[in-house]
Amino acid sequence: MTHQKHLTEQVFTLVDGLYSKGVSEVVISPGSRSTPLAIAFELHPYIKTYIHPDERGAGFFALGLSKVSKRPVSLLCTSGTAAANYTPSVSEAGLMHIPLVVLTSDRPHELRQVGAPQAINQTNMFTNYVKYETELPIADNSDTNISHVFDRVLQASQYFYGINKGPVHINVPVREPLMPDVSRTDLFYREQQLENSVTYNTDIEPLVGNGLVIIGETDYSFDDFDFDQYKNLTFIMDPRIDNRTELSHVVTTHDLIFMNLTKEQEENLNHRFDFIVRIGEAVTSKSTNQFLKRTTLPQILISEFNDVKTFPKTPNKVYVGNVKETLKSLFIESDYSDNVLYNLDKKIKVLIEETMEDYTDEGRYMYEIIKNTYRTRRVFLSSSMPIRDFERYDVFNQLKIYSNRGANGIDGVVSSAFGVATKEDMTLIIGDVALNHDLNGLLMSKLENIDGTVICFNNNGGNIFSYLPQKEHDVYFERLFGTPLNLDFSHAAKLYGFNYHLVNSPEDLTEELLNQTGRVFIEIKTDRDDNKVQHNQLKEQVKDLVNDARF
Repeated sequence: MTHQKHLTEQVFTLVDGLYSKGVSEVVISPGSRSTPLAIAFELHPYIKTYIHPDERGAGFFALGLSKVSKRPVSLLCTSGTAAANYTPSVSEAGLMHIPLVVLTSDRPHELRQVGAPQAINQTNMFTNYVKYETELPIADNSDTNISHVFDRVLQASQYFYGINKGPVHINVPVREPLMPDVSRTDLFYREQQLENSVTYNTDIEPLVGNGLVIIGETDYSFDDFDFDQYKNLTFIMDPRIDNRTELSHVVTTHDLIFMNLTKEQEENLNHRFDFIVRIGEAVTSKSTNQFLKRTTLPQILISEFNDVKTFPKTPNKVYVGNVKETLKSLFIESDYSDNVLYNLDKKIKVLIEETMEDYTDEGRYMYEIIKNTYRTRRVFLSSSMPIRDFERYDVFNQLKIYSNRGANGIDGVVSSAFGVATKEDMTLIIGDVALNHDLNGLLMSKLENIDGTVICFNNNGGNIFSYLPQKEHDVYFERLFGTPLNLDFSHAAKLYGFNYHLVNSPEDLTEELLNQTGRVFIEIKTDRDDNKVQHNQLKEQVKDLVNDARF
């Protein structure tokens, strides 16, 4: 038996084993040491391969693929610092329970720590973020080698679905020569068997009384949940929930409500409810999380995953498991109706609709984008201001949202968005700083002919810092926080083959412009100081409504 035969059997078994457990897509970054695995993936008849020359962007592109497919997606790179570039995306995947299967090719053991090129310590390099990590043995003639490789796949696949879902890392040391036997496609014979079982609690104590239910990001879409039958419950929903469309019993302007409550109103609100139920991840809204931290009401958390996240406040009780089944046992039908927050939510939405023509800031532009984007499109929101403005100005509740809110960073936003765009008509809303940070994420759109619309708010710097106390220190602000970039993105659009449009007024954001096919780049230039002034004007108008409400 030759080295090539052993190598081929090992890598083909690894790839086919991953396919059998649900991996149908892989993002490969070119390199020499990863040659056998790259060829194995390319030869597999049922695995789609994407080639991305930048490992950092590749990781976030795979993240987007997994977000939209809700299935494990593989990454493959060569040895050395190439592997280290996966760290930002793997950390995001770990926080958001995204099942990335990270395959890092490596030098054999005799070439480690001796000064050989492209050799760093790759074992346990993602240990703080992955659910499982292992290193395969060198391919040899051992009778147990192939069964051992498939056993590692079985172990890793425990974390592809369910309450333990998250990224895994498999380090694969390879000796030269690196070429496998490309004729051995007979080794691809396994059938795909998806596992998506989720355990759920059986000893649930039903809740009696009036409740405030706060729904953060979760895999459960609520498509089949009848909100109307629980009139004793008030539902608050984050913009990242799949199904906010046409829900009459859901509050979505909670950020504006909670930021404007007086202390007396907040105390009265506490007396209106008997308990709070939090579902999924923490919501985006800072003011809502601050309310949750202050309130004395008992809180119950429903988590889909074993690594329970208690932010913003440790709950009194935690249920881990299937959200739908847990809610069936937890909630009791009731005819009692408390409409105070619903009514206020409707008034705020009417106010926004009636006053938008008076505004020219990014909020007004966001309103027009939401209003004129087709419901069939999916919107990917960057961190910082885009997701916050979307939550504030979305009075229509008609669009499905994606975002990277695990670490809440701006890294990899473009790459993740175009991962989503492989399956959905996608619009990315992003600021100039975040776009510049991941500008080469646009490359995959060109290489893979992926359509999508990029809308860039170019306010020449970090707009979100204008709303923080740092803004008061004018001497340091622009250099340390405002960080003006002075960029014209028309050149980047041309570089990556996008049709470029410079928008000069909110009225220019028409249905025709926002819903074009192909690769479209829309740049909106705004002023940070003006944005802050007009944001505060709307806040004051909402404050008057909130202060008039009776809690």
